[in-house]
Amino acid sequence: MKRNLASLLAVWWAGAAVATAALFFPIYNDYLVVGIIGWVVVAVATVLIFIEMRRVKADDRRKEGLKSS
Repeated sequence: MKRNLASLLAVWWAGAAVATAALFFPIYNDYLVVGIIGWVVVAVATVLIFIEMRRVKADDRRKEGLKSS
């Protein structure tokens, strides 16, 4: 569980790094392609992080319900 979230956070930071690196590309077409790829990675990783957090929260609730029964 925690490994999945840590991996997603690493991917998020990698996407942010790619989007930042795109700022240093002198050719506009290259800047545009690399920037879009970086932001898409960030957006997808953000959605997956929220899904993983929701799944972990649901698992915790389920485990608490089993303990109290």
